[in-house]
Amino acid sequence: MSTEIFPTLAGLEYPVVRTPVFRTLLQESASGSETRVTLQSYPRWKWTLSFNFLRDDANNEFRTLVSFFLARKGAFDSFLFTDVDDMAVTGQLIGRGDGHSTLFPLVRSFQGFDEPVLAPNAITRLKVAGVTKTQGTDYSFGTWENGIIGSGLVGFATAPASGANITVDFSYYWPVRFVADQYDFSKFMDRLWEQKKLDIVSLKNA
Repeated sequence: MSTEIFPTLAGLEYPVVRTPVFRTLLQESASGSETRVTLQSYPRWKWTLSFNFLRDDANNEFRTLVSFFLARKGAFDSFLFTDVDDMAVTGQLIGRGDGHSTLFPLVRSFQGFDEPVLAPNAITRLKVAGVTKTQGTDYSFGTWENGIIGSGLVGFATAPASGANITVDFSYYWPVRFVADQYDFSKFMDRLWEQKKLDIVSLKNA
């Protein structure tokens, strides 16, 4: 699992398309009634990016993006992506203590929809029952570089007391991969390239 971060490039244009994708098994009877079974509690997310210019000069955006894709070997290797509209939360409730549990998964709420965070970037504040705790002494957390197992989990040295709210301020990445093994880059002027449809999709731990 790569911990390389997708580069920030000046040529990114709007719209940036973001698509939540679920999987549902559908069975339809002869009468037209349906039976539906969901295969995912949480969606996979797909982003479609478009770059209207990638300069092949001292700014080096063209070679930066192409070399990043080459290093990932297309869809093979994962990397980390920053969604500027979904990259941090403040005062996020991640659980309540029961006096025994020491592991709690990081989540972020999207207008009431809670979703696991697998690639936290930095925890800036963690509170138990309103009391700020110290990272490295009171708790630690698993990052994406530790592999899928343990990523996004907060571990406490001492189990939080029963009923104690655990809230966190933190930022995060999205672990993703390229959707395809090939993409077209078009040269439209001297030392100017464009890439009109670059798809990436989020990864899950289950």
